[in-house]
Amino acid sequence: MNKSMTLMLMVGMLALVGCTQGNVELDNAGEESLRAIIDELPYQMPGGTFQRISLEPGLHSLVVQDMQGEIKGETTFQVTEGGLINLAREPYYIWVDLYGDTTLRSTQLQEDWVTIGNESFYGQFEPVDTAVYYVERRWDYGLDESFPNDLYGWKITQEKWIIKRKLFRQEGLVKSYKAMF
Repeated sequence: MNKSMTLMLMVGMLALVGCTQGNVELDNAGEESLRAIIDELPYQMPGGTFQRISLEPGLHSLVVQDMQGEIKGETTFQVTEGGLINLAREPYYIWVDLYGDTTLRSTQLQEDWVTIGNESFYGQFEPVDTAVYYVERRWDYGLDESFPNDLYGWKITQEKWIIKRKLFRQEGLVKSYKAMF
């Protein structure tokens, strides 16, 4: 392999690694393209797009504009570890699930029938506040990650179980829930 091919391969690998890094999920779940200006850095976000960005802990500023430059909203927000910037203020949910003995679900989860969109689903689904642009992370798996099929290395028993949380856009939650049946 020559040097230029090696360099191209390394740049490609760094780009892939860079896609999964970052502590904040910048998401535009709406249909309209939006511009996010975070601490004076612009991000063009076509409708339905997502990207991870890195923000240091502390206070940050956000301006949300449409593509004509009209301001849709402005705010400041505090980052502790990371979270979600909901540019379109669309509905998101955190699906809470238990890994281990299924008989523990009734005591360890707060499952009930909930209406999401126009449909009813059974489980523990926590809505994410759409009144604010930024929500601090309280989930284990982000928008671009899946619930694991198993937890390698865990010897899950009746005495040893674990609860995991995954962030979903509303449409993704509905699709994933229906795919289970």
